[in-house]
This record gives sequence, structure tokens and C-alpha cells, in this order.
Amino acid sequence: MKREELLYICGGKDWHSNDDNICFTGNVYGKEINFDFSGYKEEEIVSDFGDFIEVILKNFKQLDIVARGIIKNQHKDEDVDILELSDIIFDKSGCYDIFALGYRVGETQAGELYLLIKFDQNLLADSDIVYEVY
Repeated sequence: MKREELLYICGGKDWHSNDDNICFTGNVYGKEINFDFSGYKEEEIVSDFGDFIEVILKNFKQLDIVARGIIKNQHKDEDVDILELSDIIFDKSGCYDIFALGYRVGETQAGELYLLIKFDQNLLADSDIVYEVY
């Protein structure tokens, strides 16, 4: 697969790369989603992830439902429907297993808060939420 094909599959634009970080903006079911690849070279992304990203996109709505369910289970008093699904993140270090869905919560005193739900190669979610502030 080539970069252009991957961008086409994701409804993508604005491919940016520096050192070992690549990102682009995609359009998934009418939602703008950031695709972030940390630790990967372009050749690895287009050769290793093209087919897998297609699988993620085909299952995107179900993955979102599962992720929101995990968040709701741990934050019972919160309205998870207002969370903005903003990112699909791949990190070569494995800190997010194979990939994570990232939800923008909003601004806090410490910075912008995101909740990340990790998924494995079988699209099974980890019940632990990763909290990140940028």
C-alpha cells in the first residue's frame, strides 16, 4: 500500500512527518479524527498498518461503543456521549497495546485532558483507562 492509498481509505489529508512521528487528519463517518503514529517510519505504516486500519475503520462504531462503555463503567456519573473521539493512536513502544482510541475531555488546570482506551490486534479493549494531559 502507498501513502496515497492509506490517506484515501481514511479520508485523510495533511500528512505530517518528523523523525519518528507521523500524523494525518482523517474523516471517519463524518468525524475528523487524528491518526498518530509514534516511533514508526512511513514505510512501516503503509506496509504494516494499511489492512489493519481498514479493519479498524470497518469496526469503528463498535469500537467507539465499547470504549465509551469502559469509560462509563469507571465514571458512572459522567455523560460519556459528550466526549469527543479525536484520535486513533499507534505507538511503537507498545504502551497502547496495538492502538488506542483517544477522547478529548477538555481543558483542566494541568492542560488538555484525554482518555485513551487501548485495543489489541484482535480489537479487544483493555478495561484500564489511560489518562493523558497535554
